[in-house]
Amino acid sequence: MRAFGLIAVTLGLIISACTSPAPPPQDAAVDPAFVHGTDRGETDRLAAAVVTDVQAYWAQVYPRTFGTPWRALDGGFFSVDTGDAVGTAPPCASGPQEVEGNAYYCQAVDAIAWDRTALLPVLREHYGDTAVAVVLAHEIGHAVQQRAGLAEGEPLRLEAMADCYAGSFLRWVSDGHSAHVRTSPDRLDDALRAITVFRDPVGTSGHGTAFDRVTAFQHGFTADPRGCTEVGENEVARPVDDDANLPLDSVLDTSAIADYFGTVVTEQGRRWVPPARATRCPGAGGPVGFCPAPPTVTAAPEALARTHDDIGDQAVTTLLASRYALAALTELGRHPTGPALSCLTGAYTASQPDLSPGDLDEAVQVVLESDAISRGGSGPMSGSDRIAAFRDGVRSGPGACLE
Repeated sequence: MRAFGLIAVTLGLIISACTSPAPPPQDAAVDPAFVHGTDRGETDRLAAAVVTDVQAYWAQVYPRTFGTPWRALDGGFFSVDTGDAVGTAPPCASGPQEVEGNAYYCQAVDAIAWDRTALLPVLREHYGDTAVAVVLAHEIGHAVQQRAGLAEGEPLRLEAMADCYAGSFLRWVSDGHSAHVRTSPDRLDDALRAITVFRDPVGTSGHGTAFDRVTAFQHGFTADPRGCTEVGENEVARPVDDDANLPLDSVLDTSAIADYFGTVVTEQGRRWVPPARATRCPGAGGPVGFCPAPPTVTAAPEALARTHDDIGDQAVTTLLASRYALAALTELGRHPTGPALSCLTGAYTASQPDLSPGDLDEAVQVVLESDAISRGGSGPMSGSDRIAAFRDGVRSGPGACLE
């Protein structure tokens, strides 16, 4: 059984995560009568629309990707009321409660099951219908692997591949090719928020970190699904994780950040004078800021304390690094852009010698949620675009950000 991963993450994490208004309801024209156990309610109508369109997508794409026709799932689809203690168990489960908070692919009978009580409604409420599409497209991605002879191997690689296939489906939907499911580029951030919630908890391994998962999803969204077979774990060397946060006072010591960006500037042949530090300066608002004359990085302790408590110490470091990135671009005489700021922030993040998987996930979360990362650049950026640029910096270093 390959599951999306919520078994390892509490529903409370979803409920406490940042939310955004749900988009308009999907076209619910698909009758869920073909779904085993359905109550024919709104949630299953959405799920039926999603799995119908995902299979239509693979009917088009699978032949040119793998050279053989697509075969519909033999075992079908199962909607589970996990609040029904005496209900019928779906395939690959001993009872309804075993599915609570989850969706999965049962390879033994080639079937998909989902929790219509505690998973899909929560996703819809907090992340919109696009999140449901991502979850179910990911599970059908495992069915794709089974048909293509790709279902064996390292679990993290298989999960990354399924995330990639989900991304390729969402691109097809976003481009307007689906018959029932509707989304738009501005809803892509909702998909990424859902994926980051379904990351592996600290100290575990199964579905990948938030960085792993958004990387794979975005690879599928921007490239042909043929490339999904090459997606695997990210290339950032990371030590064993721990869940300890440094005290905020330690995190606000930015000498290491200043030294890093000083090296970036001097390697470009320019002189670096570390910016002054203050709690505020004219024209700079928000938790962090930058004023060019004189060069000053600001940090609002109360606002950063909330970020530190809600997300973690690396989230604060990431926000501060983005302002030093802006200072570096200013020293280099370059017109700052949001992609360059996000990219340089990613480059600094990857440079930290003690960066752990949990740290990287905290950075991903704040980059996705906070436009402060790209503030000072030209034009607004979506969270998805910030993540893509941040990832370029993580993987390729500062040189890629200054090209």
